Amino acid sequence: MALRQALNALSRRGLSSSAPTLIRAPATAANGIVSLGTSSLVERPTRVPCLSRRQASPEELVSWLEKDCGLRPEVAAEYSQILVQEGYDSPRAIAGAALSDLERKRVRPGHAVALREKAADLGPDDVAEDGAPRIPPPKLFDYDTIVSSLTVADAIETVEDAFCKLAEGKVDVPMPMHITIDETADAGPGDCHIKGGYVSGAATWTVKLASVSFYKNLERGLPPGGGVFVVMNAVTGQPCGIFQENRFMTDLRTGAAGGIALKHLGLAPDALGSTNTIGFVGCGAIARVMARAAKAVRPDFKGLCWAPDGSHETFAADMEAELGVPFEAIDTAAEMCKGSDVIYTQTPGGTTCLEKSWLKPHATIICSGSDQPTKQEIPTDVLSASKYVSDLTKQTSKVGELRSALADGTMKMEDVYAELGEICNGSKPGREGKELIVCDLTGTGAQDAAIGQVAWDKLG
Repeated sequence: MALRQALNALSRRGLSSSAPTLIRAPATAANGIVSLGTSSLVERPTRVPCLSRRQASPEELVSWLEKDCGLRPEVAAEYSQILVQEGYDSPRAIAGAALSDLERKRVRPGHAVALREKAADLGPDDVAEDGAPRIPPPKLFDYDTIVSSLTVADAIETVEDAFCKLAEGKVDVPMPMHITIDETADAGPGDCHIKGGYVSGAATWTVKLASVSFYKNLERGLPPGGGVFVVMNAVTGQPCGIFQENRFMTDLRTGAAGGIALKHLGLAPDALGSTNTIGFVGCGAIARVMARAAKAVRPDFKGLCWAPDGSHETFAADMEAELGVPFEAIDTAAEMCKGSDVIYTQTPGGTTCLEKSWLKPHATIICSGSDQPTKQEIPTDVLSASKYVSDLTKQTSKVGELRSALADGTMKMEDVYAELGEICNGSKPGREGKELIVCDLTGTGAQDAAIGQVAWDKLG
């Protein structure tokens, strides 16, 4: 049986009523030319049929091994028996096999190389039986796979590059969409944020949907939010993967931004007056990822923490055990802030969480609790006294800390020192001596695009 005949048989065996929808190409004339109108002709490349997803019969394998791989009949018969027994019973399986595995199955090294090359030459899995392109379904990644595979350290470099390009105008980031799910007998309360973006030159772009503040879920034993990332192919516009991340990837990209802010805006550990102490106001999931990001950027800091809900004792014990740096739970927010060179704030934002009189003159505040027009963590007198840095000014002026200062007149748009990306790419200096700095992180589509790319690169 010739190769094409064998593979046609394999392809027919692999088709089923549940096969993905195919995009059919225009009809082709016998000479291989496709008509695209009265004035243009395009030569259509010849494609071999896609490989079968089902097992080949021993006879089909023998034919392929003998006729197309050039093996003697007795060797083809021997290999066919071995391959079928070991599960390498289709050209697709052989093409994906490691050479060492084939050799362990008593396939001679030279033959193993030849078999893999011949199998790989048969063509990709992105064509239908008639050679027309088809759209492969997106891969679905569940929460456990994502959590076990990605860390905030994976994201920092890519997110920093995204901030640089954002500042250079090389990221398309629309304003976030916000959906309020009001509380009724049948639903809510809760909120939904939809963000996305494309970093110029990247292989993918991302749209992210995150739900938050579904606090009744606690009574159900569920987390108060969830979310999915949809990573899209920037060449074809087709979906690559759907990540059921339940806010884990959102937290990672937020933490990465927090680590980047520490890197560029925090007082250096060896600077005069520094105690290399980092404080955390609020000790939930975001605080944990911020602590991990801080460890990635500054491995030997000392941690202090306080939370309005009393979770700081557990947080301190957990983070000290995980990160291997000392953590201390502090009784009051004031005491914690007075002892910290850098302060991460990640509270629900219903009320401000610190005061100007609590801060060291060189304090860096990295705040991530405000992402809606109703939230505020930082008093406006602190904002107006600081070198204020935003992640994206057009966004922080609407939903971040800047919004409150603009509203009460303590700041104007021209009081914004820089966006974080301008500091990352060197357009503007970061910390310059002992100065109060606030970095306002509301979360950008550029970060979502970056963490989507990281996730796809690592898992796709």
